[in-house]
Amino acid sequence: MALPTRFHPFRAIGLAALGLVLAWLVVSRTFVAYLARTAPEAALWLRPGDPEALLNLAERRVDAADGPAGSRDGTERARAWAETALGADPVSARALRVLGQLAHAAGDDERAAGYLRRAARHSIQESAAVSWLLHDSYAKKDYASALHFADTLLRTRTRALPDVLPVMGRMAESASAARELHKLLAGNPPWRRAFLSGLPRAVSDARTPLKVLVALKETANPPDLADIRDYVALLVEHKFYELAYYTWLQFLPREQLAGAGFLFNGSFELSPSGLPFDWQIHAGMGATVDLAPRPDAARGHALRIELGPGRVELGGVTQMLLLAPGSYRFGGKYRGEIAGPRGLVWRIACAGGTGAPLGQSPTAIGAAPRWKDVAFSFTVPDAGCRAQQLHLVLDARMPSEQLVSGTLWYDELTVARAD
Repeated sequence: MALPTRFHPFRAIGLAALGLVLAWLVVSRTFVAYLARTAPEAALWLRPGDPEALLNLAERRVDAADGPAGSRDGTERARAWAETALGADPVSARALRVLGQLAHAAGDDERAAGYLRRAARHSIQESAAVSWLLHDSYAKKDYASALHFADTLLRTRTRALPDVLPVMGRMAESASAARELHKLLAGNPPWRRAFLSGLPRAVSDARTPLKVLVALKETANPPDLADIRDYVALLVEHKFYELAYYTWLQFLPREQLAGAGFLFNGSFELSPSGLPFDWQIHAGMGATVDLAPRPDAARGHALRIELGPGRVELGGVTQMLLLAPGSYRFGGKYRGEIAGPRGLVWRIACAGGTGAPLGQSPTAIGAAPRWKDVAFSFTVPDAGCRAQQLHLVLDARMPSEQLVSGTLWYDELTVARAD
């Protein structure tokens, strides 16, 4: 049954009042929330005591150049704002963090630690609190706590490594802290790869990353090839050749150590690791370089190089050697056919040097249907040649000499003392 007509104006008034209430709620909440971020003073005029606006004002005091460090009044006012916000939300990690920062700025680190620990406990996303606790724990030599906070930062912030790495690097160099670090890394946290890659640049002793890698060697999560490659490459870059070679040996499988002579894997029976003291293969343009079963149906593999047809830029096949001063002889076998103005040669030169090669093989060109010997002698000088690079290159001197085609195989390569 319909209501009498005289009641309709009252319903309209009620709906209008409800609309005004809803509009005010929108303004007082949505609009105030916007102002709390952009103009917190205006937000407080519309809604006094808004926690977000109060915290934004307090953070501005913390960050301002003339804030807590230089103005006691500014500190007290910011603390009052943060305490009011905390009263409205007693578990606000942000309010606790701001209060901790203010206490630290006022020189009260004990009180700061209390606030910041509570902030981190309520939210691990409070990175500023976690970072402060990391550095504070390290300063107090509480390495287990410092590593806990470092792990938290690295798991929750994608760009935390530059902040964390210097502290963890110092812990890696400390006998009393390194063991705790090794235990954490043994669990293979998701940030370990990036940490190990950056560690060599965060320590003063180039041997420290090796100690870390060796400590992880026998764990359930040993270092992988990429971890070792990054470290060895950096050592080679800084000409720490002996340490680089020693590191490489440390992680060779036991069954391969016997083959770690002057030249490694000269029979090409092992898949190249890409490490400097193993074969590094770069095919280049117009070339294919790989390890394949020998073409004479004999057991074993050989190095196969397919060139062209057309212009070829061979990237090269290289291996770093660590030969003491003295006379040596390179030897090996090859077969196949190369058509073109220039062929392939093996060269050996001092690593990092710009002088003439120490030696070079005869050019492999034309047809060699059967395995043919290739050899040359060279001498490592007494000084200035701590490491050497062996290269297989296309001996082209100008673009027209890069027009080659054919396939060549190499096997049974050796480097031995000349005597």
